[in-house]
Amino acid sequence: MKFLTDVELRKILQFAPDPEAQTTDGRLIFTLMRIEQILGEGKVAVSPEGSEDARRVKRPARGSTGDESDAWWELGDGSYLITYNEKLDVPEDGILVIQPHASAMKNGLWHPTLFVRDWDRDMEAVLMVVSVRSLRIQENSPVSVGYIMAPAPHKP
Repeated sequence: MKFLTDVELRKILQFAPDPEAQTTDGRLIFTLMRIEQILGEGKVAVSPEGSEDARRVKRPARGSTGDESDAWWELGDGSYLITYNEKLDVPEDGILVIQPHASAMKNGLWHPTLFVRDWDRDMEAVLMVVSVRSLRIQENSPVSVGYIMAPAPHKP
C-alpha cells in the first residue's frame, strides 16, 4: 500500500474551496458545509422496516456582517450530522481514512475515524459530537483530515 501524493489527490478532489491548500503532505483537508442537529430518539431494529431515523434539524449558519464568508454556527453540546464541501472518487482497491482535524479536536469537536471505499455510498453525512463546553465554528472551517491508501504498483 502507498499513500496518494498531493498531485494524485487534486485529480480526484471535487468542490474544494482551495484545492492547493487542502492537499498538502499527502493529506486532504475536509471543510464544513452543512450541519444538522440530531434531536429526539431514533430506533434501530433488526429489520430496516422496524428502524426509524432520529429527528434532524438543519442548523443555518449566521453571518455576523451579512457576508456569506463570515457565517458561523454556535453549537451547544450534543450530536450533529455534518456534510463536507468536498467530494472525491476513491480509487479502485483504495481506501480513504478520515479523522478529526487537530484544530477541531482541540476545541471540543470530535467524530469517529471513518474508512471509506465508495464516497457516494458511504458519505451521506458524518456524526460529529460537540463537547459540554459548546463550540463556535465558521462555515468552510477544516473539520477533518483524510489520507488515501492505494495498492503500490507491482515491480517486475
